[in-house]
Amino acid sequence: MRSSRMMKAAGLVLAAVLLGLLAVQGSYALWNNAVSANAGTVQAADFRVSLTDTQTNNTTDMTLSDGAAAAIALTTTPAGVVVPGQAAYAGVQLGNVTNAGGDFTIRAAIGSTPGKTDNGSGLAGYLSVKAAAAAALDQCSSAALYTSALTTDLPALNIAKGATGVFCFQVTLSAATPAGLAGSTAGVTIPIVVTQQ
Repeated sequence: MRSSRMMKAAGLVLAAVLLGLLAVQGSYALWNNAVSANAGTVQAADFRVSLTDTQTNNTTDMTLSDGAAAAIALTTTPAGVVVPGQAAYAGVQLGNVTNAGGDFTIRAAIGSTPGKTDNGSGLAGYLSVKAAAAAALDQCSSAALYTSALTTDLPALNIAKGATGVFCFQVTLSAATPAGLAGSTAGVTIPIVVTQQ
């Protein structure tokens, strides 16, 4: 008898617990907490490289707003005139002006041997162009910078975020240039390629 009373008491306790749970309608609400957050804006970093001319100090971005590559006309010294047997100098300063967070080093390199063109005069065949990397634009007019450079050298340099680097160019007109080419013009194209390190 005693065991049946215990069974009845246990049954009553169990029924009371079930009734309590059904009446309260147990919930996991304390574990499900929601917090509202405003939508943020995600912006990609700019891969910006600036180009500054030796003589004019004009600065432009290497990539234009439409995504096209920029071209910068460098002024040579003295006054754009190249005399047979002598050299003229030019340079371009590259700046790593990205707004990326953290380290963002770029590698700038002369992409290929400089291309020379003329309007059929033949003057381009008498030009030689040497390129060298330098620390500052004022070094570009130093003949010593080019003494060990070959016309086939394609210099490269690493530029840290917020820093600058310089490519210098020496344009020489052969002393054997025919006098009949005096006053002719020629163009030199030098591609610069920049990649992220």
